[in-house]
Amino acid sequence: MSDQQLTTDQKPSLYERLGGYDAIYDFAGEILKTCMKHPDISHIWAHMSESTFQKEHINFVDFLCKHWGGNTVYRGRDMVTAHRGMGLTEVHWKAVFEAIDECCDNYNVPEDIREEVTAFLSKFKPAVIGSPSYRDVVLAHPDMDVTKGMKSVGIHWPQANKSIDSE
Repeated sequence: MSDQQLTTDQKPSLYERLGGYDAIYDFAGEILKTCMKHPDISHIWAHMSESTFQKEHINFVDFLCKHWGGNTVYRGRDMVTAHRGMGLTEVHWKAVFEAIDECCDNYNVPEDIREEVTAFLSKFKPAVIGSPSYRDVVLAHPDMDVTKGMKSVGIHWPQANKSIDSE
């Protein structure tokens, strides 16, 4: 086995390199707090209860830990279901990454880890960005049965031909 293979095989997980569960818990909380202050996305949390925020935070932490090498169980919804109907756009996507960059700066996250975090999160863009706002769909279809969802009025998101890693 070459030295290169040995180094790659023994490289600690992103979970370990970030400091484990407690560090990711704190970092995820800071990201959400920073997002709450961003002028382009702060409205998302304007009417969110404390309980809903706490659930969002813990799901975010468990999601990150699970995918980054921790032994947590993610109990939240898949990315498409969690974001369908939010009406998120490129502006929102950019704002989240600005918040992440700010937190990385504040935590002195090394560049290689920042790039790895960004690459991981970026693969979920098709599952997060582009859904019409559920409110807008309901208002545009006054006779819509809201219990049956957007599909009941012919709106399917994401399109069936999109490839999305939704978990």
